[in-house]
Amino acid sequence: MRKDNFGICLSFYAVLGFVFALLGQTVPALLLLGFVIVVEKDQWLTMQVMQAFFLSIFSGIASTIIGVLSVLNRIPLLGVVFSVIFGIISSVISLVVIIVAIIGIVKTSKEQDADIPVASGFAKKAFGVVKNVTYTQE
Repeated sequence: MRKDNFGICLSFYAVLGFVFALLGQTVPALLLLGFVIVVEKDQWLTMQVMQAFFLSIFSGIASTIIGVLSVLNRIPLLGVVFSVIFGIISSVISLVVIIVAIIGIVKTSKEQDADIPVASGFAKKAFGVVKNVTYTQE
């Protein structure tokens, strides 16, 4: 287990980032990301915390969009239908975030890459770690 200058395991910060994402805490996740970038300067750790931050941003954006669209609930007859649809969508998004955050917690606690589907791609692009695919014509 790799430790930092404070004697704390690096995987702790990654797990903490995914706990923040699980709880929907975007600002603490951003502050943790800033701390990891400035103080720790470890690429693996920064990529994991970045993935957790992107997961919390996704959760926040989804809940904001559903909150904005909740105005449609005031429509007399269709309001109930919209309310049910938005409730189902919100529940599915919350369930996906919970599952992905738990997978991230388990993987980063073992010092593995969390490999969150979309967030991993964004984190790799931020570091310039992009797979070059060459296409050949036959």
